[in-house]
Amino acid sequence: MTENIPFGSATFAPKKVDFCESWYNPDINDLPVETRDLFEQYSSVPAEDVVDHIQKMRSRAFSIYPYPCIGQLRFLNLSLSRHPLYPEVLARLRPQIDLEAPRFESLNISGKSSGISYVHSSPQVLLDLGCCLAQDLRKLVFDGVPSEKLYGLDVEEGFIDLSYDLFNDHATFKSQFVIADMLLADDSRDSALDADSSTDGLSAVSTPAPTSLTLLENRISVVVANSIFHLYNYADQLRLAKRVVRLLSPERGSLILGRQVGSSQPGEYNAVNNQGTRYAHDATSFRRFWDQVAEDISGGCKFRVETVLDEEELGDNKSQGQNWSEPNIRRMRFGVWRE
Repeated sequence: MTENIPFGSATFAPKKVDFCESWYNPDINDLPVETRDLFEQYSSVPAEDVVDHIQKMRSRAFSIYPYPCIGQLRFLNLSLSRHPLYPEVLARLRPQIDLEAPRFESLNISGKSSGISYVHSSPQVLLDLGCCLAQDLRKLVFDGVPSEKLYGLDVEEGFIDLSYDLFNDHATFKSQFVIADMLLADDSRDSALDADSSTDGLSAVSTPAPTSLTLLENRISVVVANSIFHLYNYADQLRLAKRVVRLLSPERGSLILGRQVGSSQPGEYNAVNNQGTRYAHDATSFRRFWDQVAEDISGGCKFRVETVLDEEELGDNKSQGQNWSEPNIRRMRFGVWRE
């Protein structure tokens, strides 16, 4: 099994929540075609056994921690592959014919050419924050990305262990995992990022497993942050963003992408089970947020920020005691490129 890398205390430590029947869909009624293909072709699960296999693994996962995304089977949506920037991610991470400073065309948030291209001299690697069962990492591998180029980070080690049973890839999946809480990192370093740190010495294929997440600082080319920032208030989002940037490669074009709950009326809303508040962004507040991140980091750091807000996939889901279907709630998909 791939080595787990300790960091800090134990990605985002969950608070205890009570079981809620509305979070648990007992039946799999509509399995996405892409998901079925993944289990049949990547995991070699017979077609007639796919649903039963997923049900058994989901029950085990829900007993580890009853996240709504597991109970409501949303982890089966393979959300990274549905992001408009997914083709750019694949272009960066798939093996390149020209290994000498490959050039990548950057897309815009609509998935079309932005007219911008970047040259990267360092190996391209990806980190999935809050990777859960690492389903998006398996989809990347299925789509042609070497697993050695991928890292996952989550607070629940049980999910990582279970993911190998879920996808039947104990012997072949070579990604590395970090068990960590990003908000327990060292505050004093947030404003001391070294934009000139060398990326020499990191080989996504041959370098021995790092012993801590700090060895990945300034080296991650693509950070996936799905359903992460919206869990926190504005101040904690700032802390988290600066720590994510600490991991990001200093090369121009290094990318943070994801999706989250946004709002047509940005501001602080009641958080999970009314424990504090969470900040929901619109396009303007999200750009200002990353401007503030850049200002706090200093050293000439700048970001190109693009977002799209829509009402897809909201439905009437309830998440951890919170109704995410307030009238002004939107789905936000975003891309943040280092300039």
